[in-house]
Amino acid sequence: MRKTQVALAALALMASTAALADGVKVYGTADASIVNDKTGTFFAGAGNNAGSIFGFTGTEDLGGGLKASFTLETGVSYGDGQLVNGGYGGAGYAGLFNRQANLAIGNESVTVKLGQQISTFVDASLTGLVGVTGNAGFVPALNAVAGGLGGTATSTVGGASTNAFFYADLATVSVNMGGATVTAQTQIGGKTAAGVNKGSYSAGSITGNVAGINLAAAMFNEELSTGLKGSVYTVGGNTQVAGLTLRGSYGSGSSYTHDGSGYALGVDYPISDALAVGYTYAKSSWNNTVANGNTRSDDTPGSQNTIGLKYSMSKQTFAYVTYSSFSADTATSANQTGGGTVKSVSMIGLAHSF
Repeated sequence: MRKTQVALAALALMASTAALADGVKVYGTADASIVNDKTGTFFAGAGNNAGSIFGFTGTEDLGGGLKASFTLETGVSYGDGQLVNGGYGGAGYAGLFNRQANLAIGNESVTVKLGQQISTFVDASLTGLVGVTGNAGFVPALNAVAGGLGGTATSTVGGASTNAFFYADLATVSVNMGGATVTAQTQIGGKTAAGVNKGSYSAGSITGNVAGINLAAAMFNEELSTGLKGSVYTVGGNTQVAGLTLRGSYGSGSSYTHDGSGYALGVDYPISDALAVGYTYAKSSWNNTVANGNTRSDDTPGSQNTIGLKYSMSKQTFAYVTYSSFSADTATSANQTGGGTVKSVSMIGLAHSF
């Protein structure tokens, strides 16, 4: 009897361990590069192609097609181990899961997600922007089509501003219908539990495939705690033609102290099974309102040309080389420190996903 109980206990332990292994996954990307610009040569561990992240995700089958899931994700630098890559409270926020921390429940048709999430506006806009050139191409391109995303956001932790790619206290509903996905997102409450004013944020998107073209349209409306308002609309997509991947995006609206429009175009080509080349062009015609009430064009970020090579060593590891040139009069994005006196940036890097 005793041996039977021990055997049953061992089987139960094995079953629970197997369930944990199937239900919870550790994932991430390590992306490190050597960067050179006019200021010199330096090491970048936060990711200039894939972005360096670390996270946990888990799913439980509740039966009847219903599933519950969670995501906890942080940005990390493989240069010094610091938390980076934005998130609630800004790039230097000390919280462990500074990018995503959310719960979701749903089925194949409808999903509801609560907590800190990537904006559906950003997620959908990337449909026409992401390619071989990676972060070095799409971050400035997203700035171009979305007017720089303002530089601040509504969510705060003791007054600290949030990176515009991520928002806290969100409620998101996604509905799949006839091959298209419609997503609506809003920030819950005008204040934090400590009484700090958050302003307001809402976003929406629709994505789908039409005649072999992956298309996406997105928008966001935001009012900062300071009273500044932003509203931007984008449309974009990607498709394959004669072995080429063509992608593009266009945005228009007003973003805090900016108004105008921007666009980005890109193309990727597989030279061989392992080697691919990509090109991204981004152009901004957004106007920046300055102190005297006048406007100055092409302030964020002007135009940028980025070319890149990507060599896949395996399904999880690749090396890359990128070069970017700028026409902006001021600094541009976090991933490309061009503009001003820095008119070009080159980098060589290695990325591994797990």
